[in-house]
Amino acid sequence: MKLYLVREDDDPRWVAALANERMYGYVANTGKFHDNNALRNDYYIDRDFSYEEIGPGEARRLIDQGIGRLDEVEEAAMIAAWKADPRPLSVTDVLAMAAASRN
Repeated sequence: MKLYLVREDDDPRWVAALANERMYGYVANTGKFHDNNALRNDYYIDRDFSYEEIGPGEARRLIDQGIGRLDEVEEAAMIAAWKADPRPLSVTDVLAMAAASRN
């Protein structure tokens, strides 16, 4: 598993995790990583965002600073869908898998 800092116009937006061609984005509103097909498509095809590979320590620091927080009103439908996600990944699991894959 690889971790990325995802930027939009040089502004940090997400911590993303790539595993087996699936892209997960950290959503601060839920405190979990969620399968994010839009990020996956951007990573492999569109490249509207930039992707900087980071380590688990940097990912933890960014998460602790609140990266990935969405506006509760503007993005209410998306947040509700992620809160109902039956298969989110915990931060602990993602960071552990990323650390293990670096060794």
